[in-house]
Amino acid sequence: MKKIDIHCHTTNRLVNGTVDGNASIRNIRLYMNRYDVERTVLLASYFPHKGTGISNFRLLRWIERHDKGMKRFILFASLDIDRYPLAGYNEIEELANEGVLGGIKIYTCYQDVFLCSDAMRDIMVLAAKHGLPVMFHSGLSYACRRKYGINSPARMYTAEHFRTFAADNPEVNIILSHMSKPHFHEIVDVCESCPNVYTDMSGIIDSKYDEDEIPVCVEEIRTFLRKVGPEKMLFGTDFPVQTHEHSVRFVEEATEGMGDDVRAKIYFSNAERLLRL
Repeated sequence: MKKIDIHCHTTNRLVNGTVDGNASIRNIRLYMNRYDVERTVLLASYFPHKGTGISNFRLLRWIERHDKGMKRFILFASLDIDRYPLAGYNEIEELANEGVLGGIKIYTCYQDVFLCSDAMRDIMVLAAKHGLPVMFHSGLSYACRRKYGINSPARMYTAEHFRTFAADNPEVNIILSHMSKPHFHEIVDVCESCPNVYTDMSGIIDSKYDEDEIPVCVEEIRTFLRKVGPEKMLFGTDFPVQTHEHSVRFVEEATEGMGDDVRAKIYFSNAERLLRL
């Protein structure tokens, strides 16, 4: 069944501590072909706490080098909203005006983000103008938990933090990534009560270390589908943290007995609608 991966990272450097440390676009395409993924969202990654990341124009250049016409890869732009909000906003606005953006990713939990700030308001106005979904990291960070013994390098945002924010921005579709793990009950409540809030099942395990958690995650996805419905769930990997193999397994096992129409919504049609493909 065809798929859209709503959440994938890329770099030309080896990513240590993952199942497959090769997160190059070339390697991602191999996995896409193997698992029938037609389109993949690549996220411009900013990690200010480490002083690293891939900028928007750099990622755009990589995509255009490997995918003429951007037929298989979709760019989600980001910014250092804490230290350089205006410069980041101007860059995203330029890309949006050029029509090369599929959405925006805000790295809550990795830097100080204030949902009521002027910078965040400007981003949401821009997203509404161009019909772009806005994605937020929600829940813990595996890397920080393992490396530093803390759940996130900045304030951890969970689904409940976005309830009022979503109501204040009804014209923008909001994606709360990773099912707000470990605050699963919050993502169920918020997605059920907020018409414009969605989640993805990317990165709910670290495939190198957490394979024993798969049965619990499958049951959480299944519970979400029963309570909220399949229209609010998006397929995603968080590659190279969570593998394509495990991501597909989550959907196949969680939707057992629910029919192909449910799987089709999760795998493809929900993202197709949000991304206006």
